[in-house]
Amino acid sequence: MQHETGTFAGPDGVEIFTQCWLPDEGVPRAAVLIAHGYAEHSGRYAHVAAHLVERGYAVYALDHRGHGRSGGARAQVHDFDEYVSDLRTYFEQIRARHLNPPLFLYGHSMGSLIALLFALRWQDELAGLITTGTALRLGGVRAWLVPAVKLLSQWQPGWSPIPVLEAAGISRDPAVIERYVHDPLVYRGPMRLGLAAALLRASRTCAERLGELRLPYLALHGGADPLTLPEGAALIRARSGSADTTVHVFEGLYHEVHNEPEREQVLTCVVEWLDAHVEQPQLALRPQHVGGSK
Repeated sequence: MQHETGTFAGPDGVEIFTQCWLPDEGVPRAAVLIAHGYAEHSGRYAHVAAHLVERGYAVYALDHRGHGRSGGARAQVHDFDEYVSDLRTYFEQIRARHLNPPLFLYGHSMGSLIALLFALRWQDELAGLITTGTALRLGGVRAWLVPAVKLLSQWQPGWSPIPVLEAAGISRDPAVIERYVHDPLVYRGPMRLGLAAALLRASRTCAERLGELRLPYLALHGGADPLTLPEGAALIRARSGSADTTVHVFEGLYHEVHNEPEREQVLTCVVEWLDAHVEQPQLALRPQHVGGSK
């Protein structure tokens, strides 16, 4: 497996870190672009990438602004359009590298909202959409808190009254929790009001516009997810406008289904769905890496 890293400048000049994993031989069957979740970074998906690369896929990922190795204020944006714009820039670079590419978008948690917002604008350019731990129903959020967060964020977007993300909710695997807590690239501070308000807006927008989806859509969720509630999966099942929508809830699994003890079962589900939706057998590859090189 080949691994490359790079950077590009976002629309406002913020440096965005990128990486990709490619098969050693032959041309990839398709490309999968990963949008990671809140507070984490793309490096936590190396095992997901390896699983997909072994089965003939090219995998690309970026660290969202304010996350991981990318620039920007830590875990802070005014609006999710900032994330979506960065993703669009990288998407266009990936497409420029490949010839007639089947391109799939894979978003987890906060990244699921970024992926959904992207798909709602450009779904005709995607071969399909995958979301996991889709953040349509957030654990611990009460209805009366929403207007309060929105109001306060207008005056104090950098204020951080929201507790640190509870690591115990991401996986039932103690080793995963240990690595997460001690990962220097994971943001372990409290969530800022500006990001919280942007997250709530994005979640509401995505929930309201699910009916506009037409592309193939796979949604996976942990049945015991305490961070993004499984009710979000039920919402996708009820509201998605795509006739090709598959929703799978894994009973007993926590938030990061790809990091649970049953991860092999989860990733097999992803690969089988991708295999069924790859229309073109090959993805021709240009020689340069997108996002520059390091």
